Amino acid sequence: IALALVPAVLRAAPDTIFIDGFEQTAAYDIAFTPNTTINSTVLLGSINVPAGSYAAFVRMQVQTDSTPPGNDFRLDCTLSPGFDSGVYRVGTQTGVERYVTFQGAATLANAGAIQFSCRDGNGHVDTLLSGKLTVLSVSAVN
Repeated sequence: IALALVPAVLRAAPDTIFIDGFEQTAAYDIAFTPNTTINSTVLLGSINVPAGSYAAFVRMQVQTDSTPPGNDFRLDCTLSPGFDSGVYRVGTQTGVERYVTFQGAATLANAGAIQFSCRDGNGHVDTLLSGKLTVLSVSAVN
């Protein structure tokens, strides 16, 4: 029995998975500097992007200070411009690790920086052990 190979032309069908506006066209990623002290406001990450629509995500691993706080260790963080601001009470235990996430979507009329910054809102000291800022370009934010 002889087999004949017939050349075929493969055509990709349109991708409809992202039809609702989440078709990724560019991705940006930056790791935060490990062992960064967070007490007063500190800029942890900044990514310059062109005008457009974006979804942004932050994950971070933070350790509370070794000095008993008297009140909660509190992370006041901002993912800007226009993404997410949050206050996370990370407890009263000293020397423990906590995991925190931020996210959001926004449309920037002009090129600029998407930035993430934090401070301890109760005046304590926290340490950023690791983390990253990831920004995805999307076709629209509805």
